[in-house]
Amino acid sequence: MEITHLVFDLGGVIVQLRGLPILPEWLTSSTPKAFESGLIGSDEFAERIVAELSMNVSPQDYLDYFTKLPICPYPGALDMLHALKSNYTTALFSNSNEIHWPIKMGKMQLKDAFHHHFASHLMGMAKPDEEAYQYVIDSFDVSPQQILFFDDNQMNVDAARKVGMNSERVKGIDDLMKMLLAYSIDW
Repeated sequence: MEITHLVFDLGGVIVQLRGLPILPEWLTSSTPKAFESGLIGSDEFAERIVAELSMNVSPQDYLDYFTKLPICPYPGALDMLHALKSNYTTALFSNSNEIHWPIKMGKMQLKDAFHHHFASHLMGMAKPDEEAYQYVIDSFDVSPQQILFFDDNQMNVDAARKVGMNSERVKGIDDLMKMLLAYSIDW
């Protein structure tokens, strides 16, 4: 089936990150998931994650660090995304939050780089939960086989494949461009 929709995670795929949000435990912790699903605010998030992971920093120090994680889009990413918009329906599908979202949409100029925006904290659900992927599919009203999703986390790639999307793990813009070419997607 022909791919008509290109869906991109942001951090580690389109946007350079300064480091990791925290430890691998981040992926299985209920606190980041609650924050990235919009269920708790940034202050509660910082207090809970510092306590949960027994971190030796204040909640405010952690928030200061966390706020600076996204640096900027990878060189060439914005041009590529704008070019892809002319031949494909494009979307971002990112676990995000009230801190990073305004930075990515404003300062990083990602708002106009996609046709659709699926941000976890605005959707009220996060990757890798099946309901989040189904929400994206239902919003497009196309067969999941028409969607190609890119993420830097294998757990998210596997979840996308489970619901029928084409999905590939990429790390950074160079990997992304190579994978687009492997699917014969030109920009």
